[in-house]
Amino acid sequence: MHSRNNKAADTNIDMLDCARQDDLTAQKVEVGIIFQEMLDTATAAAYLAKNRVPIATALRVLTGSRRKKSGDGN
Repeated sequence: MHSRNNKAADTNIDMLDCARQDDLTAQKVEVGIIFQEMLDTATAAAYLAKNRVPIATALRVLTGSRRKKSGDGN
């Protein structure tokens, strides 16, 4: 027999799993940015693809539409 509280607990666990996945993806993106800066865009793209970062995210990050670098005059 399941209580209503179990459903709420399951939902909270699902939300935590999603948050952990987003943190992991964010870390992968940061590594991809470092690869791009230190090596090249192709290496960064390959890393992001291999690590299953969504293509839309990878394109946004690697084409520079992610954030402005400090000291760029803006």
